[in-house]
Amino acid sequence: MNKEKIDFLKKEINKYSYNYYVLDNPLISDFEYDKLYNELKELENKYPELITPDSPTQRVGGISSSFKEIKHKYRLYSLDNTYDYNELKKWYEKIEKEFGKNTELVCELKIDGLAIALTYKDGLFIQGATRGDGITGEEITQNLKTIKAIPLKLFEDVDVEVRGEIYMPISSFEKLNKNVEKPFANPRNAAAGSLRQLDSSITAKRDLSMFSYTAIIEKANKEPKTHWDSIEYIKKLGFKTNPNIRLINNVEGAIEFCKEWENKRFSLNYATDGVVIKVNNLAIQNELGYTSRAPKWATAFKFPPEEISTKLIDIEISVGKTGAITPVAILEPVQLGGSIVSRASLHNFDEIKRLDIRIGDRVLIKKAAEIIPKVIKFVNSSEHETLSKIQVPQKCPECNSILEEREGEVNLYCSNDKCPSIVKAKLEYWVSKEAMDIDNIGPSIISQLYELDLVKKPIDFYKLKQSDLLKLDLVKEKSASNIYNSIQDSKNRPFSKFITGLSIRHVGKETAEILTNEFRTIEQLKNAKIEDLAKIEGIGDKIAYSIYNYFQEPENLEMLEDFSKLDFNFENTITQKSSELSNKIFVLTGTMNSMTRDEASNIIKQKGGKVSSTVSKKTSYVIVGENPGSKFEKAKNLGVIILNEDEFLKLIGDNK
Repeated sequence: MNKEKIDFLKKEINKYSYNYYVLDNPLISDFEYDKLYNELKELENKYPELITPDSPTQRVGGISSSFKEIKHKYRLYSLDNTYDYNELKKWYEKIEKEFGKNTELVCELKIDGLAIALTYKDGLFIQGATRGDGITGEEITQNLKTIKAIPLKLFEDVDVEVRGEIYMPISSFEKLNKNVEKPFANPRNAAAGSLRQLDSSITAKRDLSMFSYTAIIEKANKEPKTHWDSIEYIKKLGFKTNPNIRLINNVEGAIEFCKEWENKRFSLNYATDGVVIKVNNLAIQNELGYTSRAPKWATAFKFPPEEISTKLIDIEISVGKTGAITPVAILEPVQLGGSIVSRASLHNFDEIKRLDIRIGDRVLIKKAAEIIPKVIKFVNSSEHETLSKIQVPQKCPECNSILEEREGEVNLYCSNDKCPSIVKAKLEYWVSKEAMDIDNIGPSIISQLYELDLVKKPIDFYKLKQSDLLKLDLVKEKSASNIYNSIQDSKNRPFSKFITGLSIRHVGKETAEILTNEFRTIEQLKNAKIEDLAKIEGIGDKIAYSIYNYFQEPENLEMLEDFSKLDFNFENTITQKSSELSNKIFVLTGTMNSMTRDEASNIIKQKGGKVSSTVSKKTSYVIVGENPGSKFEKAKNLGVIILNEDEFLKLIGDNK
């Protein structure tokens, strides 16, 4: 009797959940739903042996210590994309040549969320994973169970892997940001942060949803023959699919769909940044196949960056680690491209003069490469001429020192090397991921350490005791221990990270890696002559002078002497020399699927190769990933050997 009652309640609750979360068609009130849910929960508490994995009560789990990596059974490819309708036409023309005119297409909105893969066995949800690099992802089954748009039990007992996009509705994002200490930048970041909570009960409170867009069917009564049919099929299984989907006869219809949604998208309660266009016929999809990174039968048209106007409230001036003065626009907060924008860099005062923007103006802003907010121009109005022009400052806003110009540069610079802003910016750079990657230390901690005269230069971090850290605001014993241990751990960073952290002018991460390929110890680099440095591929005269001058300063030499007394590992070792890579110069461009560019760079260096940021006649290979930049074109013009990702993996002996 109890089992029958529990089974009845599960069936009823799942039915009402499906109608509410998938069909957006509630059949009962929240009060009635909660009453049924609580009744089921009470029965399961009495008879725990009757709890099953597909019970609605299993959507809230416990705390996980970590997420384990799993290899996808079927690879999750990325998509090629374009912003150009002519490129879209060229893609379709290639398909037409092989399969005839009017090859059917399906157009779907590209959801700005996180791709996931869901595995079902006999209709039961058994595993969910993030896309990761497409080959390996993280297993987050418990967190995905909390999302009510994901069925725990399908309407058919099939073996299937369903792919979908997890997203957070914009209304839920805005509500969440009002109740968290540090607001999320956009709904996608909020969804990602919510999905990767170790406590799945937190994920359950974040109102995530999912649109399903494809399925790989292993066991079913009848397999679909078109993509359109497969969408209909996964709807019948119980999944939520995006209603804004259209079957098209040709590329003109696809372009019309893209143009229609370019502005209509802002009326939606979720973020979309483009349209995915797929060949409808699954047999044709199979014939077209894949490149090393993406399907040939699908592409994405990306909407142009959004532009919006807002008010310029003020201009702040920041001082960087080189002393460069950067004006920053303080804006009336506005939603742009899925995030709240309240600041934008103005680069320098020449740019302000060129734009002729004034405090009080309405200005047009957009996101450069859809990431960095940029002021384009002021919005013409009668009020503009009544506003005061922005004056170029004469003194540093931090230390009141005279600002100076440098030959050949548009930036202004603070003339005081001891300016607190410069010193603190260098300390922040030392602990950054690009340099020594020291966790638990941010601008607030650094500012306090500076004001207490505990840290004035990088070596001072390593003189700190835990008792010193307890003097800081809001730092208790556990935090002090974590900070201290992070500092000690940084002694094991690669030599290139150490050189990066020194803030030598013109020497960033890539240049530091070039230097540490040539010089195995700090002593060798310190004693290098200008002419020796200038001969190195990727260095040149300007950087050579800067490096040489850094090692002539007594204060820098004194600090390096102090570092030498600590147990740092300054040696830069090569663990696996390869005759194929030894002394070869590599340039990486584009995004790789099987590894990050940093990982690829490390492998090259471990095998005796060198990595450069610039393409020249001395370059041995250019490795091309997804969406390569101008380096790809330069390599073609110079006749440099170009390798795709698969060819690179073969060269390094990787069986991925």
